[in-house]
Amino acid sequence: MYNQQNNESHFSNNEQYGVAVAIQNSMSYPNNGVNDIGLLRLYGEVTYNAHIRPICIILDHVVSSAPFERLKAFGWLQQRSEASSQVRQTVYLSQKKPFECHRNGQLLPINEGQFCAGNNDMSFCDTCGGDSGGPLVANLPYRGESVAVQVGIVSYGSMECNSNGAYTDVMQYKDWMRAIIAPTTKIQQLFYEKCGSTWSGGIDVLHFEVPVINRNFTGSLITDRFVITVASAFLRNPIEIKVKSVYFTSFDVKAVIRHREFGTSPMKDNIAIMELSKPVPISHFISTICLDLNMNARTSLTAILYSTNKDVLGAQKVHFDQISSSECSKMIQLQLQPSQFCVTKPRSDFKFHLPGSVLGTYDTINKDKKFLLLGMISFIKNDLIVFTNVTSYKDWIRLVTKTQQ
Repeated sequence: MYNQQNNESHFSNNEQYGVAVAIQNSMSYPNNGVNDIGLLRLYGEVTYNAHIRPICIILDHVVSSAPFERLKAFGWLQQRSEASSQVRQTVYLSQKKPFECHRNGQLLPINEGQFCAGNNDMSFCDTCGGDSGGPLVANLPYRGESVAVQVGIVSYGSMECNSNGAYTDVMQYKDWMRAIIAPTTKIQQLFYEKCGSTWSGGIDVLHFEVPVINRNFTGSLITDRFVITVASAFLRNPIEIKVKSVYFTSFDVKAVIRHREFGTSPMKDNIAIMELSKPVPISHFISTICLDLNMNARTSLTAILYSTNKDVLGAQKVHFDQISSSECSKMIQLQLQPSQFCVTKPRSDFKFHLPGSVLGTYDTINKDKKFLLLGMISFIKNDLIVFTNVTSYKDWIRLVTKTQQ
């Protein structure tokens, strides 16, 4: 809402969302403003447009609370005894030290998890009744850009709306918010933050690839301790397993965890995790593939392939078109599983046949272009490649890697 004077006919395009869950901080004490923070989980997903945008909240531990010289608050603000504005206003405030924070001549108690802010010129307006819960925003330099970040929440202040106020320090609740928000929203988050090649110049090579079982299968490093591959690599349960990087460094495998629903007739849940006996030293020559925990549907499918044609040097980006489940099932004469997808084989001069070989997509995350893992070759039939959709197993991957650590 922008103008409170408008009647309901002006708001025909307003969107309303029901609240599924109201989440209060378990240690909050509303009477004195301690831990005055909450989250509302909506029933529906909000669609962003020209008038609806999310505010930025930095969960990065490198960025901490600090005195903010210039803050912005928004609302139908008041100036002393005057009536509130009918049009949304912006007021500029600055953070104050606790001993500077007075209201009606008395020291305003500032609790842990709060900070004080006010306007140095008392003739200016302040946040007021009805503004509670609104954001306090600061422009912070983050990753080379100036970003408008929510650093506070309007908690309480002077009834005259011309003094200092207490604000919840959002920066103090990063872990609490992350624990609640991360599993339920599309915050872009990588499974392993150090993933991706450190080579510059946009060079694409298979730094993450590790051959498995006499090079008949392949897998990919997803962390410095875990390799993802297909469960069909372990039908005979070999006694000793070693994996090698593309630069021939060997690593012992401590444990193999196949998906418990894995089956070969038909092939389903063809995914496994190998735990290495010790961490792999990540370097220019050995890196981990990126796994996006958002796992949104991707339309662009890309593989990094080498050609047998001697005139084509280096790795090539080869794009694939996904085939519909019904068409694929008809062509391979098998029912495609919900956790599978398929594409046509590339032209014959590209090597792309080993189970466990990856298909991915490119995306820019925190200004870095990353190659993200989407699927692994499960089997090939009738010139179609059937992939295990790795994005279907995000919860299983989290559970396995957490349990084994």
